[in-house]
Amino acid sequence: MPGQSATHIVSILTRLGSTVPGGKVHAIFRRMNLFADRPDTAVTLLNMKHDCAQKIAFSDLVTQGMLDQRIDHRSIYEFCAPPKPVTDCKIPTAPRWTSQKRHKGKKTQIRYLDGQTCVMRDSVSQSTAGTLTTRQILTDPTRNIRLKYLGATLVESRVAYGDGIVEKTAFAGAVPLYRTRRENGALIDIVDFTLGQRFNDEIAHRQALAETHFPEDCIVFIDGLTSTHLCGPIQAQQVMFLHGDHRDPQGKIASRSKVMIETFRGDAIVTATQAHKHRVEADMQLAAPIRVIPHYTDIRSTGHDNRADICTVSRLDLTWKPIHQCIEAFRRIMHLVPECNYLIYGRGVDEARLQQLIDHYNCGDRVILMGHTDAPERVFSGALLSLAPTMTEGFGLAILEALTCDCPVISYDVDYGPREMIHPGINGELVAPGDLDAISQAILKVHADQLRYAAACRDMVQGYSFDAYRARYYNLIDDLIGTRARFDISAKDVRAEVLRALDSVPARDKDRLIDLYIHLSEAQNDIAGMYHGFHRKHVLHPNNPAPLTRCIWLSRRLGKQQECLTYLDRLRRRFPNRHATLMKRNPAFLELVDAAGVVR
Repeated sequence: MPGQSATHIVSILTRLGSTVPGGKVHAIFRRMNLFADRPDTAVTLLNMKHDCAQKIAFSDLVTQGMLDQRIDHRSIYEFCAPPKPVTDCKIPTAPRWTSQKRHKGKKTQIRYLDGQTCVMRDSVSQSTAGTLTTRQILTDPTRNIRLKYLGATLVESRVAYGDGIVEKTAFAGAVPLYRTRRENGALIDIVDFTLGQRFNDEIAHRQALAETHFPEDCIVFIDGLTSTHLCGPIQAQQVMFLHGDHRDPQGKIASRSKVMIETFRGDAIVTATQAHKHRVEADMQLAAPIRVIPHYTDIRSTGHDNRADICTVSRLDLTWKPIHQCIEAFRRIMHLVPECNYLIYGRGVDEARLQQLIDHYNCGDRVILMGHTDAPERVFSGALLSLAPTMTEGFGLAILEALTCDCPVISYDVDYGPREMIHPGINGELVAPGDLDAISQAILKVHADQLRYAAACRDMVQGYSFDAYRARYYNLIDDLIGTRARFDISAKDVRAEVLRALDSVPARDKDRLIDLYIHLSEAQNDIAGMYHGFHRKHVLHPNNPAPLTRCIWLSRRLGKQQECLTYLDRLRRRFPNRHATLMKRNPAFLELVDAAGVVR
């Protein structure tokens, strides 16, 4: 954990592991590695899950060089609930035994015997996080008891009963944090030992932890929908990164994304492209400013002279990445490019469907699923061109990586990355989604003039350098640190102190400060101050009719007729029912409108 003078940056992920989609997660890892290099900065990766598998997955990422070894890893349950002794959780203990037998194989199996009876069994294997021991206690025939250790530290326990009830307990430093009970997989309850509370919902549990224990002196990055339920409870400074589109493939604004973005009361929203920023600003009522920080790529062309094949590097998810359409399009023209094959790299839920399609068309000698690649630079450097079909794209890191390796890209004409990075006829082509003939023709067009397209690729990627990426993120952190206001409650003029703080505090704190300003103005019978406070409240919450209505009344009492008319007209346009009720109950407003000659 960082000292008081250090900046502490936290990134939240649902889980770690090989099944987690790559592009978004790799972008998060790169950002965390960047911050680990920032002077006087501590970085924590916060996990929604707490078990041995997540700790091993993190250690694997560090060992593979994906994550900097200076990054700390915690589950949210460890991070928000400092371990402390509890008395109402019984930890299964090892039974008495007199001898043991070992069998060494891929895993070491140890049987503990009390006389001739096996009372306990260990399965031991090595991992990058240390020795993993799964212990099964066999002395209770009514329960299946398993404990998991990393090294000598107990991390989790599982007790299964014969009636479908399973209890799992999470530990930190061998101290129990919480216990979940499930019946046939369905959650019954969660008992948190450090909070002393019982919950019927995992989200409510995490929210209570964050509200109670999450430190306020850090900067938290929220990536995607799965962690947004923590935005409200967390009182630290927050940045939301929009990795994906807030519209569905048909162009309709996704209601879940709209709620997530418009209710975010953090300090900044980040997009990877200018086009995405402009679209979000046009579609949403935002409480936080948007910054644009494009991704970067650190891969370099390996300089192949003999480029031979067409490639795709992508997650194999046909809902969002319709690679099957590229197979169909390539099949139509592959006889025109007999020396060229189509190689598809990646893993995903639809891998079997793609193989079935290849087998159906009997083109397995020309279209080949190559599996996952850890070296996209070698793939792109050896390819004539890349096909990057996508229905929506927040950025498209694979597009940038291909262009960096002088590999022209054919993609769909969708927001946001393809349109921002691919210039048709220059470094690639954009085609209408699902237009198989257009894909086929684009392949032939780029194939026939590949050298010219390739020569233009490198010019486009100059603005996506690591130096520019680092400068943008460091400037963001510096700006956030600069807005940390200190409110002096002992100031002689508290109202003036409130106004001073309002200019610099995060958006989530403005509400409370404005309420304080209004309260102090009301105590001093200062109508003008109350009016100013409710005006700021209305600006902060334009979709709430209450502060707008108070502005109408207060501006009238102050004799500000023009302002009153402006507010009345705004109420009429935004909240017609509320406007009709107000006018009906208060004829004086009707007279004011009539005197001004305003259309009702």
